[in-house]
Amino acid sequence: MLLFALSLLADAMTPKQLHVLQTVRDVAKSIPDKHGNTYENTVSAICLTESSAGKNTIGDFKRKKSFTKASLGPMQIQVATARHVSQNVKKLRWINNLSDVQLAGRLLGDIKLSAKIATHYVILLQEKRLDHFYAISGYNGGFHNRPYYNRVMKNMEVVNRLISSGKLS
Repeated sequence: MLLFALSLLADAMTPKQLHVLQTVRDVAKSIPDKHGNTYENTVSAICLTESSAGKNTIGDFKRKKSFTKASLGPMQIQVATARHVSQNVKKLRWINNLSDVQLAGRLLGDIKLSAKIATHYVILLQEKRLDHFYAISGYNGGFHNRPYYNRVMKNMEVVNRLISSGKLS
């Protein structure tokens, strides 16, 4: 039953969602950690979990909350998280020259930037926490988040099905 459900989910992906996932994968493949490992499957599964591969690009937004505090883009990154990553990644320091509104706009509309920040964030979490479970949990703002981790792992199976079917490379 689960395999059937995963197959339906993989088959129901729109061309736009597949484009977002492929872009995220391509970016993640180009950013290795200090050991040469890349996290394209993990980052792709997070993208599915966070935004249904770009289908839902604004999260955590409440009327009284500033737009710049929302989770934005296909990877659902907050401005504060982007700034944190930029402090730790020299190639992204230019982000600090943007206002919060400018950065929020870029996070919302730039798939590649969203994927770069997300990939570097996953690497930073992996290096800090030394455990895949805790790194994935940390992406969603927690230390020990089993429900979120389980959703990402289910979406990892969807990513693997998309790869095996040739819809993603």
